[in-house]
Order: sequence, then structure tokens, then C-alpha cells
Amino acid sequence: MKYWLNIIFIIISLTACKLDSKTIATDISTDELATSLWSVEQTKNYLDTAVNYVIFEISKKEKYQKKHLPSAYNLWRPDYENKSDYAYSGMMASPVQMEALLSKYGVKQNTQLIIYDTKGSVNAARFWWILKEYGHEKTVIMDGGITAWQQAGFQLDDTEYRLPQASNYQFAKPLTETKLATIDKVKNAVFDENVVVLDTREPEEYAGQPYINKNKIHQFKKGAFTNGCIPKAVHLNWSDAVHLNGDHCIKSIKDLKHNFEQIGITPDKTIIAYCQSGVRSAHTTFVLSEILAYPNVYNYDGSWIEWSYKHIEEGAVAIEQKISTAEADRIFVELKDELLSVGK
Repeated sequence: MKYWLNIIFIIISLTACKLDSKTIATDISTDELATSLWSVEQTKNYLDTAVNYVIFEISKKEKYQKKHLPSAYNLWRPDYENKSDYAYSGMMASPVQMEALLSKYGVKQNTQLIIYDTKGSVNAARFWWILKEYGHEKTVIMDGGITAWQQAGFQLDDTEYRLPQASNYQFAKPLTETKLATIDKVKNAVFDENVVVLDTREPEEYAGQPYINKNKIHQFKKGAFTNGCIPKAVHLNWSDAVHLNGDHCIKSIKDLKHNFEQIGITPDKTIIAYCQSGVRSAHTTFVLSEILAYPNVYNYDGSWIEWSYKHIEEGAVAIEQKISTAEADRIFVELKDELLSVGK
């Protein structure tokens, strides 16, 4: 009898070890999720029982009109962009502008906001970041967005919902700048060995080389004023943190740590992330601060649009270009030949 009890104990122990190993290797589980990130199952359970919430899909209207989560309203980047106070595009809306937007959708200070999008939570993270900066704490991102929702077998609809009764929303506290990097902060970072400036754009954007998009050759992305990167910046594409070929959920903590640490992004450093207009870098800021709990992470709101403007129009900042003009010209010719060959 004692022999069989020992055998049973060994089997149970081995099974437990296997389960523990599986848990470590898989992506972030429901229990491990940061309070700012909900799984689709958590979101579904909440929507089935709660009443005081507003859910936003951050996408272009044509995508929203096809299918979206039940009761979701649609927002897109221009809705929360400051289009009046800058000579360039992409800056986050002011507190007053955001208060007007939230009032339009009946949001109050105690309203739970749930945000999702159609591409790896990158646009949801931008809206989340602005809301957190201005002090609306009850804000979460649904991990995986509409892709994960669909893969879980949950319902979508195509109803375009009427606006609710407007509220008179006001942020409860002033801007804290907890995760905001201004251009002055980035200027200082260039000369500070304890700060890492992280470029989260595509490799071609970081290198400053021409690229093809929608059958056209671009020297740099629309909205920017030249090509290149911020001096001393290291590079990691924002999408390396997401399963874009799968459920669009954020990768495991183990994988995230590996990706960041191999380029020197460690918790002891101050990290300033940037991209074209603070969207992709907001996602990286979310991952580093909310998932990996890095203490000093900032999103450069103006990002490359503002930096390149200050370089070209004012000569106020330097830029770095990873390839020579001759190399850029050679790549441009190659891409042109590639397009011509495709058209034949």
C-alpha cells in the first residue's frame, strides 16, 4: 500500500511540475494581467454584468462599420489630436479638448472605459496613454482587440450606436506628466548615459531609407519633415511585443524581457520611447510600464514629426541618418526597378 501511495505522489508531483512549466511558457494569463489590461474573457464577463461603462473601438470608420463589439462607439486618431496649437500634426489633444470628447459620449469620472482596436492594441494604447496622463484611472485595454474577441467566438455586430446623453466631464486632477516626454526632456536625454531613447518604428524609418507602401516609394512617412532618427536612439519595432500573426495579444513576459534586454532596455534605465507621432511608442510605453513594471518609462508625444520639424524648420535639434545619401539613392533606384518589374 505504501508503495502505491508513493507512486501516486510522484505522478501528482510530476504533473504539477508540467503544469507550472506550461504556465511560465505561455502568454500572460488572466490572473497575471496588469489592471490596465483585460483578456477578452474578462471583458465579456464584465460587459455581461456591468452597466457603468463606455467601450471604444479605435479604428477607421470603414472598419468599425463592418463589425465591432456590441455597444462599442468608434473613435479614430483625429478625434483625440490637438489640431489647433501646433504647426505640425499628431500631438495629443489638450485636457479641455479631451473633456469635450468624453462629455460627448456621456463619460463621467467613475465610468469604466474599455478600449480596443483592430491591430495589436497599438491605437488603443495611444488613447489609453492620453487618458492616463490626464487622470482618468478607470481605463483598460482589451488584449488582442477584435481579433482575439472573434477567435474566442464572441458576438460582433454592425450597429452604429446613437450618442448617449452628454455629460459634463472634467478631469479630477491636473496633468501629472508621469509618462510624458516633452521635446526638452528628449534633448537632455541625448546627452545622458542613463537614459535610453527607443525608436519603435519600422526598420526602414529608423534607418532613414526609402520604402514601398501601397505601390509607392516613400522617402519618409507622411507628416514628417525629413528622414532619419533621433541621435543615439536604439531600435525595436513596437510589433515585436505582439502576436500580429496570431491573436494580436501581447507576448509572454519571458519573451518581452528577452526582446528588450537584448538591446539594453532594462528596468534600471530611464526609457523614452518615440515613433512617428507617439502612437506606436505609446504601445511600447504601455508594455514596459504596465506589463513589465519598468519604473521610469516615457512616451515622446511629438515623436519624429515634431523632432524633424524642429530640425528642418528651426535648426533646433540634430538628427542621425544610418545610411548615406548615396546609399539611399541606390535603394530608391532598386525599389523603382522593383515596382516597374511588378507592373510589367
